[in-house]
Amino acid sequence: MKKSQLYDDIFRIFVVLFSSTLYSLSVIWFLEPANLISIGATAVGQILNRAFGFANITIPIGVFTLILNIPLFIYGMRTVSKRFIIYSFLSIVIQSFWMMGWDWIKVDFGINPNDRFFLGVIGGLLCGSSIGIALRFGTSTGGMDIIGQALALKKNISIGVFSGIVNVLLAIIGGGLIERSWDITLYTFIFIVISNLVVDKIHTAYNYLRVDVISQHSEEIANALLEGIQRGCTISTVKGAYTKEEKFDVFMIISSYELQKAAEIVKKTDPDAFMTVSPIKRIFGKFFKHTIA
Repeated sequence: MKKSQLYDDIFRIFVVLFSSTLYSLSVIWFLEPANLISIGATAVGQILNRAFGFANITIPIGVFTLILNIPLFIYGMRTVSKRFIIYSFLSIVIQSFWMMGWDWIKVDFGINPNDRFFLGVIGGLLCGSSIGIALRFGTSTGGMDIIGQALALKKNISIGVFSGIVNVLLAIIGGGLIERSWDITLYTFIFIVISNLVVDKIHTAYNYLRVDVISQHSEEIANALLEGIQRGCTISTVKGAYTKEEKFDVFMIISSYELQKAAEIVKKTDPDAFMTVSPIKRIFGKFFKHTIA
């Protein structure tokens, strides 16, 4: 294994540890006290936990989280990438540990559990941040992230749209049918909206971007981008209006999760290069979506 790949894996493991812990604690500290429903597999775990609770059977949310993700791992291995699923598995193990109902994890912040709006807002900010950070660096928090990534890769379906529909249905089931409180459902909707907005703000994996690099070292930059990003690019001749100096414009279309890597390649190849980034709304024709991680 190359050193660069080893460092990248270590960094992503750290991202998984941080994002999974943040996600779990936000559920335990802010959602559970208000009986709000989370999102994805965690929400299903909460619903099952409460359903069994009515029969005086206590099964921690973490147990359901682990069991529910097993078939998703199998599906993800075939559709996304093995490394992505390994990170997802590590995330789920961490979440399952935190959500086993340990008393020492619970913290009383002095917030009234009936203040569901405030708890939903804080929970949404933290949950959305954890999921967005995980996805931005090629990992995930497991659960619906795996299905969402697979659909985005194979069917070009927006992760946000997919997760939004699923989470709204879970909020209705958990709040309206299980808890028999539409008040919980409505406040859960607020949590979902805030969480999705934060995820979309941090994670932009399947938006398209056009990258233009103005430089006199076009061949070096083009070759470095071809090798590092593995996408085609085009070189055109340009001329500075003020300096009258002839340079080259190397431009390519990328998914925006590849932007940081492209910027690092350009900076390393030519520190004096001028790089601009423009959003692309739609692409017609062949555009290969690389598997995550």
